[in-house]
Amino acid sequence: MSQDEARFPMVPTLAATLGVKGHRPVVGTRDCKDLLYVLAVVNLVSAAVHANTLESPKDAKKRTGKSKTRRLQEAFAHHLRHVGRVYPRERHPRVVLVIDNAPWHRGKPIDEALRDNPHLEFKRLPS
Repeated sequence: MSQDEARFPMVPTLAATLGVKGHRPVVGTRDCKDLLYVLAVVNLVSAAVHANTLESPKDAKKRTGKSKTRRLQEAFAHHLRHVGRVYPRERHPRVVLVIDNAPWHRGKPIDEALRDNPHLEFKRLPS
């Protein structure tokens, strides 16, 4: 096995590719197993961006014993606490966050983070 084959295991793809007649083309893979989630807010007044990341390796569930949803809930709750510190209630009595309906935007960790930061408010996008 070549070094490239070890780094990029063959995974079937549905993408079209071009190749030179008589030579087998090398096709990259998008196995989507090692991911980096980015949780971010943009201040619409100042254009400041505040972001946190969560790495999700292939074996994250085995390593942590937690589901993807639970790991993302905890990361999102941490992110909400970060936003609460950056925009404290004394200076920013109402902070509105526009979110979608992802399963990690709900749950006990989120409720606890919102309880700690009552000035944070969600506006959920329609389904």
